[in-house]
Amino acid sequence: MKNLNRYILLVISIIGLCISNTKAQDSISSDDRRMDSVLMMAKTLPDGIKRLKAFEYIGLRHNNVDTVEKYAKLELELAQKLDSQRLVISANMILGWCNYVRYDYSAANIFYFNAMRISDSVGDKRSLALCYHTIANTMAMMARYTEADNYDQKALKLFIELNDSANISYIYRSLGQTCIDFSMYKTAKKHFSNALKIDLKRRNQANIANDYLYIGAAERSEFDETKINSLIVKAKEHTMMAYDLLKPTGEELDLLLACQDMMSIMLKYAKTQHGHRHQQLVDSSKIFYKEGISLATKNGLLDNSHDFRIIEIQYAIEDKDYAKAGKMLNEVEATLQRDSAYMLFFIDLYDVYTEYYMAIGDYKKAYDYQCKAIKMRNDNFNLDFAIKSNRSAVQTEFDNLRYKRKLKDEEAKLLQQMQITKQRIFGLVVIGGLLFVLAFIILARHNTKRKRRLGRILELHNREIERQRDQLAKINQQITSGMNYAQKIQSSMMPTPEQMTDIMGESFIIWKPMNIVSGDFYWGIRHGCRKLVTVVDCTGHGVPGAFMSMLGMSTLCDITNLPQFKSGLMSAADVLDMMRAKVVESLRQTAQSSMALDGMDMALCIIDEMAMELQFAGAFRPLVIIRNGEVMRIKADKMPVGYLSEIPKRFRNNTLTIHEGDCVYLFSDGISDQFGCNEKGKETKFSTRRLINILANNYAKPMQAQKIAIEKNISMWRNPSSLKQYAQTDDMLIIGFRI
Repeated sequence: MKNLNRYILLVISIIGLCISNTKAQDSISSDDRRMDSVLMMAKTLPDGIKRLKAFEYIGLRHNNVDTVEKYAKLELELAQKLDSQRLVISANMILGWCNYVRYDYSAANIFYFNAMRISDSVGDKRSLALCYHTIANTMAMMARYTEADNYDQKALKLFIELNDSANISYIYRSLGQTCIDFSMYKTAKKHFSNALKIDLKRRNQANIANDYLYIGAAERSEFDETKINSLIVKAKEHTMMAYDLLKPTGEELDLLLACQDMMSIMLKYAKTQHGHRHQQLVDSSKIFYKEGISLATKNGLLDNSHDFRIIEIQYAIEDKDYAKAGKMLNEVEATLQRDSAYMLFFIDLYDVYTEYYMAIGDYKKAYDYQCKAIKMRNDNFNLDFAIKSNRSAVQTEFDNLRYKRKLKDEEAKLLQQMQITKQRIFGLVVIGGLLFVLAFIILARHNTKRKRRLGRILELHNREIERQRDQLAKINQQITSGMNYAQKIQSSMMPTPEQMTDIMGESFIIWKPMNIVSGDFYWGIRHGCRKLVTVVDCTGHGVPGAFMSMLGMSTLCDITNLPQFKSGLMSAADVLDMMRAKVVESLRQTAQSSMALDGMDMALCIIDEMAMELQFAGAFRPLVIIRNGEVMRIKADKMPVGYLSEIPKRFRNNTLTIHEGDCVYLFSDGISDQFGCNEKGKETKFSTRRLINILANNYAKPMQAQKIAIEKNISMWRNPSSLKQYAQTDDMLIIGFRI
């Protein structure tokens, strides 16, 4: 819903700019306001101001985007020829809107920036503020949230100077949307509350209802992240207030959005309750679902409304009609796969798949779909295609219908205002001279007071911004200091490179945490002629991963100090089996536990120097041995060191004969998952295949030379040029040693 609301704000802004600048269109009479008549005028009139205004009228009111673009281009060309800066601004804004509704945000910004520069050069503050706001919305749709926030702040400053309360409330709503994008829910609700205060003073019932909708959306998003029950209760209360305000207005599109929000919120709320209360909330959700279906059908929006289809599946699961739920899941998935514009719906679909398989007791498939949903959420945050996928065809139809309705309302108001103006014009001319001097004095005093008041407001705003900036800098310094100290503790618990050389002989280690502390760690120990070395990749990275790594190192230390390990009775697979049991016990993992998905991927080998024998056991992580140029890759078991929904199997113990000069390598998936550019300039991951090729090409070199070659290749991969560089996406760890 959040991007749909941004879209509506953009449309209203453009209409506000263009209509506020066309109130004096006396050359187009009331009989000429039919579109066919204006189209005929645009074709037959000679170049001049009348034809130019006809172009603008078509661009503002025609239903077809291609037609709007055609006449906006003609308007721009003629406005430049006639040197009408106001209409040059109007044409650029309309052309920007045409590209915006086609999802071409870069092209839209070209026109918006043109309008912004012209507005600034002619000193038109109102147009400039609206340009800032449209650019902010486009930046937000491109996931450039910091820039969006900056442009909205500029717009807010100008609207405060102009004392334009209507647009100030719009900007507060836009700032609130950006805060939701950053998961800053408390700040978002503060912005929405500021908008609500303004709209309550203006008694704008439609905006008041939307303010409550936005507040409810922020609370619902915060609930999805934190699972704090009080948030979903507040979301229900605020969304219900919006629904009650919209019900008597007849604004069916706004009411449809409120119904969709309520049916979703009631179902989420039901999952926090039990027994009779649970069923009451599900029934309430179905009531809003029926009303929403009715409104969507009436407005011709039902065919592409996947929101309703997905919630129908949830109702079937609630009713224990699993056959119907399974069939509908397959149908909706097939429909979504036909159009990439519906990509974001797959997140909701995978969540429902997880719920479905949990309900029928297939926990393995439930786990698989939960992983898919998590991965897609991460991909949507990082990949560019998420910009388009988060808007469905239904939302686009909402936008077009809202746009047409707004134009129709503004047109009616404009006609009424023109008639009133004509009736009063004679009286105004008679008394205008007498009132001019008095009005000038009052206006001058008012402007002086207003400037002083705005100056005080801006000064207070600036002080608050500086205070928050200093507070954030202090908090950031404290967090960074704590992380650095934690990194020292983590490093001190692992063997140093010198200690690993004493244990393994000629070797190298590449260990590069992504966020100061790491979820990857290595471990090595020697008992007589037997030595153990392992590479471990814990769930997560940064602080959560570091906590898991501390558990892993502590557990390994306990296991390797057991008498049966020291006496050589434990195999590599026995160590992994005991590690898994310890992790499940320490994290108290069960199917219902929030820690059920946490665990470790490991590659562990035990080397007997006397017998020249190597034992290997792996959990998702392989072992690579290179002997005389021949690469041997020993596959790992496809199960983690952690909780399994099915009955856990024992890890497989691989026993190999080794020879002097063999090069052995263990590594996490951090290097292979680094993004960069291949030889053709295509963005892709580094891959395990590319890493093994580098090892095969350099295995004969000394171990430190191999380390330099690997680091050089990774650096070139992530930094193909001075203009294009890729950030580290995961902790990186690899160990190599020669027998």
